[in-house]
Amino acid sequence: MSENDKLSLAERLDIAIENLSVWHRVTLVMVIIGLLSLSVIISMSQYYFQQEINKHGRIAEITDDKTGDVELSFIPNGEQIFSSESIVALYSTQIWLMASNGLVIGLLSFLFLWITYRGQAYKKELKTIENQLIRQSYLVNFETSIPEGTTRIEKILNHSSLVFPELHSLLGRDKPEGKKLPYKTNQTLGNEAVDIIVATKKGDFIVKFFDDASIKTIEQFAQALSKSNKRLFRVLCVAKNYDDELQSNQLSSLMQKLGLKFDMDLIFEEEQGYSMLWIN
Repeated sequence: MSENDKLSLAERLDIAIENLSVWHRVTLVMVIIGLLSLSVIISMSQYYFQQEINKHGRIAEITDDKTGDVELSFIPNGEQIFSSESIVALYSTQIWLMASNGLVIGLLSFLFLWITYRGQAYKKELKTIENQLIRQSYLVNFETSIPEGTTRIEKILNHSSLVFPELHSLLGRDKPEGKKLPYKTNQTLGNEAVDIIVATKKGDFIVKFFDDASIKTIEQFAQALSKSNKRLFRVLCVAKNYDDELQSNQLSSLMQKLGLKFDMDLIFEEEQGYSMLWIN
């Protein structure tokens, strides 16, 4: 069995998103290097060409007195070495070369913008699929499974590691018996005490236990976390009871009004396990 076969679909999607981000950055770097290299080469070509011209004369615009037409002409410094027509042809070629340089830079710039747009679109699509899978996994694991562990912390972390690839990856591909997630307890973020913090590659995974939670409690907690300026991956509010307002059909609008810049979920803590109130 290959290593990928051991991974869940959510973990594979997470890896695919990471690989897409790496490919996106590498492609952009290659485009930038190409633009810079092309610009340097053509600029040096123009510089040395101009130096060579200046050794023998100069290019000037001369107006025909009869017709009034303005033409480019080569004015030699002394004895003419090259014909004026040849020099003008070379100079015109150089002008066209510079115009081509601008055209190529324009095309590469378009490629740069196109890759940026498509890369972000694909990443957003994959992220949407991953979020749907996380939601399904949330419901399956939290609503139907009995948590493993002897303490509140062990139970919620063991259950969460079944949902989030970022937590599961901290345990390794094959979870050794008795191995636990590395976490900190009783920490303070933005003057608000939190019960669990797990550092992941996408930010801190936070768990806060409540006995009773109201919208005001949740709002104060969310504001404190926002003021901490910490990079937060996910925040779980686990309560034994939520007030009637949070359990009403206004829950969606109440959560949206919080204006969260991180994902926060509301979970009921029951005697035999958990049930979901809100999945961000």
